[in-house]
Amino acid sequence: MNVFLIKNKKKKIIILDIPLLLENKINKKNDILIFVQSSKIDAFRRIKKRTNFNYPLLKKFRKIQLPLDYKKKKASFIIKNNFTRNSIKKDIKNILREIL
Repeated sequence: MNVFLIKNKKKKIIILDIPLLLENKINKKNDILIFVQSSKIDAFRRIKKRTNFNYPLLKKFRKIQLPLDYKKKKASFIIKNNFTRNSIKKDIKNILREIL
């Protein structure tokens, strides 16, 4: 899990990057969920580059994951991860502007 803190004059926002958040039912009704969408091929390439990559473990996680369409419907915002920092930064700024 990754934790980020954003402070503003009006609000303080805590951002949590939690794998399997919905699967473990640890989200609350007033949470703002952001779905980061990327192609399956690109996501798999990124995972394979990790030093602790374990294919059998990946298959087990895939079996317990909820469908991506379900997660997408539950999200308040969607960011399309096309691997360009500028577009992702722009999406994040737009989301923060709307939240704050």
